[in-house]
Amino acid sequence: MRTRLDCSPLWNGLALLFVLMSAPPSASSQLSMVESSAAITPVVQLEAPGMDQLLARAWWHEENTGKTMQGHIVEADIDFFEEALHEVSSGVESWQLLVNIANAPALCVYFESFHLPVGGELTLESPEGAFEIPFVEGPIDHRENNDHGLFVSGEVPGEVGLLRYTQPVGTVGTPSLHINGVGVLFRFLWLDGEYDVLFENNRGSDPCEVNVNCPEGEDWVCQRDAVVRLRITQDGGIFLCSGAMVNNTAQDCKQMLLSSFHCADAVEENEWALLKVRYNYEFFECEGTSSFNSHVRTGVEFLTSSDDAVGNNINGSDFLLLEVEDNVFDSWVPFYAGWDVSGENPDEGVGIHHPAGDRKKISTYVNSPTNSSAYHPGAHWRVYWTETETNHGVTEGGSSGSPLFDQNGLIVGTLTGGASFCTSPNSPDYYGKMSYHWDGNNPITEVEKLYNFLDPQGTGIEVLEGSYVTEFETPCAGQSVCGIVDVEEQWLRENTWSLHPNPSNALVTLQWSGELRAQEVRLYDQTGRPVETISFKGIQNPQFSVAHLPSGLYYVTLQTEGGATATRKLMVASAQ
Repeated sequence: MRTRLDCSPLWNGLALLFVLMSAPPSASSQLSMVESSAAITPVVQLEAPGMDQLLARAWWHEENTGKTMQGHIVEADIDFFEEALHEVSSGVESWQLLVNIANAPALCVYFESFHLPVGGELTLESPEGAFEIPFVEGPIDHRENNDHGLFVSGEVPGEVGLLRYTQPVGTVGTPSLHINGVGVLFRFLWLDGEYDVLFENNRGSDPCEVNVNCPEGEDWVCQRDAVVRLRITQDGGIFLCSGAMVNNTAQDCKQMLLSSFHCADAVEENEWALLKVRYNYEFFECEGTSSFNSHVRTGVEFLTSSDDAVGNNINGSDFLLLEVEDNVFDSWVPFYAGWDVSGENPDEGVGIHHPAGDRKKISTYVNSPTNSSAYHPGAHWRVYWTETETNHGVTEGGSSGSPLFDQNGLIVGTLTGGASFCTSPNSPDYYGKMSYHWDGNNPITEVEKLYNFLDPQGTGIEVLEGSYVTEFETPCAGQSVCGIVDVEEQWLRENTWSLHPNPSNALVTLQWSGELRAQEVRLYDQTGRPVETISFKGIQNPQFSVAHLPSGLYYVTLQTEGGATATRKLMVASAQ
């Protein structure tokens, strides 16, 4: 639980780029019309609390619940297809609707009735003219359908978002998009380049933090790939935490995610479907100028927790175990971290986390953690961080729930809170013990204890290695493939590879120094959606065409035969 808030003034968002004409209000919103280049697009105008009020609420949560608030949800009642402009052209039906919340730095949209037929696609976009290249969240398609019918989008920068739905004429099935809320993201936004709508001093994590791909992270590649960022909907707001994918004794690749209970102790039953898990959210390099292509899954299932958080009072070890609802693709290279529940004091290790929702950071300890009675007697490790080659990593709000790894790369705790900041780097942090999570006297029944889920076969073992899920090894097999990937990752860091030409509108060639066993290349759009996969096994000088792709930013992920990956940006230019 972190207790500091940066209350610096925020930019009041992008100016509205449209001329609004008055119209009768609907039941829950002001509906007006805006003239676009082709037709008149309806605009739904909603009101959010002022920035001072939002910041005050964020401060209250950090002081009283230990939660890191990123956004506020404005309630709505909007049937998209009733309100949107409907057009038919060249065999394609389209609907579009603008959503406006004045002075919002960024928006996301909540749906209480979400269903898309096969062939339908939904996007949330920045309006034309807001940026040099419109920011596009999506396309979102039928793969996001679930029985519960709930969904929340990612964020787009600015105070206006354009919702656009398209489908071929004659599409089988009826789409449903009923909006019940719009999120205002007002803190800790991480939108690159021209989309970065906040001032530098509001970007979030503090300057002493160490990027996970600095030298301090070279021995922790596998553990890095287990750590995820969480965006949690609860109590009318949007909150940030960290977590890690974890292995279990069945070795069955069950997509279990370990975090801290206080991060989500106010989540209602239907809100688990709205929790967003972000993978691979990190900088390419130590200096932190460009990001890896991250990937997101929306929706989890609750499995168990310590059920011990009441405000800032913890009556146990503060753990939370979830299962990610939809499949996590092997191409994202998820690592299911191992664990040690023996309770033995670790010698040294690291914490890997997302402070303030920022790209992944690493903090290092070289002295053995001690037993602590903070929060609850005997349930936590006390950890002191050490200054390292790059800087003096600490933790912040948003780091809660992140794993503490020991010298063997195994999880021995999850972060509850503490007092370390860049201004006080030698103050301690407190991690709920895995051994106490396992079978301690948290206020839960025996069947809810962690060992029932991470040791479903009842083996009684106290130490389990982690594993990647790859096609090169039996998925989640007892033998970790961490060593194989670690070697390959090191090779990719030490050898230059590039895409040429870049930008391109035709053929792109992969160029590298030394000998590289390339397996395939995967292309993703700027939102992380897969575009295509190209196999290069056995080919020395692979090429691929981008002539068929729309212009814009793409990410190219190279995968070796050993399973290691590395990513480069590629600009696709319009053909002249």
